[in-house]
Amino acid sequence: MNQSLPAGRSRLFSDASLPLSIAVVMMVGVLLVVLGILLFPVNLGLIPFSPDGQLGLLLVINAIQMMSLGETPLGQYKRSWLMVIIGVGFAAMGIFSCIVPGILTDVIRILLGVLNIAGGALLLAKQRIPMLKEYFHPPAEPVEIHPLLKKMQKTQMILYIVSIAFGITMLLPGLVSGLIIAGIIIINGLLLFMLASILMKVL
Repeated sequence: MNQSLPAGRSRLFSDASLPLSIAVVMMVGVLLVVLGILLFPVNLGLIPFSPDGQLGLLLVINAIQMMSLGETPLGQYKRSWLMVIIGVGFAAMGIFSCIVPGILTDVIRILLGVLNIAGGALLLAKQRIPMLKEYFHPPAEPVEIHPLLKKMQKTQMILYIVSIAFGITMLLPGLVSGLIIAGIIIINGLLLFMLASILMKVL
């Protein structure tokens, strides 16, 4: 006797039609939001904290993006063996930092700072320069841009600026308070959720 599952349960256990790229973006968003939230009680002295664990986690996040999608702080590249090897190296450094604190702290902090600043600036320039060219040299016939694409471009632009700000805080520790850094990380995570939502509608 065949018994069909209720609609809600059957939908819950059916295959998720979620592209890998969006799933990874959502995972990174969750990690960043949770990390940012935890940094508030950390900065208030309510719970213990390991800076090496934070830096190691962020490096492992970058490694996952590189190995699964070819996504780097400097942009999207072909998911080649070189990208996988670099991702493995980043993951190894991040895991080592989480387990053995105090040895790679400054190396990872500087690496994350440089990658976030360079990547944010490069991607921001790639996005804005064509727009500036179009502004100063408009086409004969105006091109209509879909509202979702406009929203995605704005979200990406804010992400790039937040990435640059985070990179600066990595290179210049003590420049701003830990609470501000926590806020930057949460904003970054929420923007990733927004970007994932837009991509799901575009794809």
